Amino acid sequence: MYSLLKDIPSDFPLVKRPYEELAKKAGLDEKTLIEELKRLKAEGVIRRIAAILYHRQAKYTHNAMVVWKVKEEDVDKVGPIMASFPEVSHCYEREKGGYWDYNLYTMIHGKSQKECEEIVKNISEKVGIFDYRIFISKREFKKIGLRYIEE
Repeated sequence: MYSLLKDIPSDFPLVKRPYEELAKKAGLDEKTLIEELKRLKAEGVIRRIAAILYHRQAKYTHNAMVVWKVKEEDVDKVGPIMASFPEVSHCYEREKGGYWDYNLYTMIHGKSQKECEEIVKNISEKVGIFDYRIFISKREFKKIGLRYIEE
């Protein structure tokens, strides 16, 4: 039933019962589709089905990727705190790779560069991490949800 994931569009139909419409296209009834999606979620195949906010259209015209230098032993404490800020859409840990000392990353959205910088300052003060770099986005080339690709 994994193949049904390829039939789910990146843009849900804007109708009263989008799952019913998707189910018809997949040759299923609405209840069966919903049950299958619940099963795939329970198995960990999918995490969620959610709307994508096009932040620029919602007047959040600025965003910043912030890289943070966090001690390994503090990542599990600091990461969830950073992620709890409503302006943070992404928060993840990456390997340092031997050439880069920054291991925690956040994507922050605001209505101005100044607002983004203020959010970074608030996060920094709350977690006590002051070694970071801010990269303000200049242009967006692509923004879509992850799609299932069958091999």
